[in-house]
Amino acid sequence: MKFSKAILIAFSICLAFQANSQTLRIKAVGDVMLGSVTPRPIMPKGNGEVFADSIASYLDDADITFGNLEGVFITDGVEPRKCSEASRKAGRCYEFGMPDKYAQALKDMHFSVMSMDNNHNSDYGSAGVSHTKKMLDDKDIAYAAKKAPVILEVKGKKIGIAAFGTSSISYRVSDLATATKVITDLNAKCDLVIVSFHGGAEGLDAQHVKDETETYYGENRGNLVQFSRSVIDAGADLVIGHGPHVLRGIDLYNDKLIIYSLGNFLTHGNVNIRDVRGNSAIMDIELDLQTGNLKAGSIIPTKQVGRGIAVFDPSGKAIRLIRSLSGADFPESDLRISTDGKFSKQ
Repeated sequence: MKFSKAILIAFSICLAFQANSQTLRIKAVGDVMLGSVTPRPIMPKGNGEVFADSIASYLDDADITFGNLEGVFITDGVEPRKCSEASRKAGRCYEFGMPDKYAQALKDMHFSVMSMDNNHNSDYGSAGVSHTKKMLDDKDIAYAAKKAPVILEVKGKKIGIAAFGTSSISYRVSDLATATKVITDLNAKCDLVIVSFHGGAEGLDAQHVKDETETYYGENRGNLVQFSRSVIDAGADLVIGHGPHVLRGIDLYNDKLIIYSLGNFLTHGNVNIRDVRGNSAIMDIELDLQTGNLKAGSIIPTKQVGRGIAVFDPSGKAIRLIRSLSGADFPESDLRISTDGKFSKQ
């Protein structure tokens, strides 16, 4: 039996639509900070249009585009609360307050949900948190705040997103019993669950993941291997990590993807982006919408230039870093990462 060219094209389009409708596509990045007035005023020109101009085209075409908002949006009367004036001037203490005119840049970069659980979320006190929520609401960007998971409606499914951190008012990464309960309860309400965590040690010596508790300046930053596997056992389908300010490896556990750190994606000023601290990635992830299992993914390599502007990195350094770290830290993993950055179950 012969089919006309038009029928074959229509059939192909139908198959593509069915495949797309059965897949949840997520693009995820690490820390996002659009310039800050403290500890030193370092901000982009204009209203931050440079950020979207440089990277937005790599963040579109996803069902969910996720990032960690490292700091808060501020306006007149919202004052820093974290540091003493002396420590701020000496550069020993960091507070990140972004003028709220930059909130539109998040929308222009296609972000649809942000984590608000990190060690800079309270830099400007409760007023900064409240104003940030207002700005995100105004831009129709969802957020997973401290002890406040969010549920999105995507393709007729309920997608729950819960954020974990290290503060006294967070769902702590070090408290596995609470983490298990939070995800079990959220999973009962949702079709798929995504976990975001801000944890682990920081800096050049923190690129490797170990199955042990990490500390930073005496603070318990969690055993992130045990945390990630515990939340997956409780019903999570994807774990997205940030906090160490460097890239870390990725792993597959029970067919669920774990990203241990996406590093500094866009951190304009007041964040050290020298060497590998300036390398990051956009994780382009496809999950089976029925099971939450990883179908396929791709590492889109990025880097920061100038004072902190995210751009595509044609050298692919992030791919090489993630492949090397993943192989060293998870040698028995079922995850295969090719030299072009594509990854899937072996």
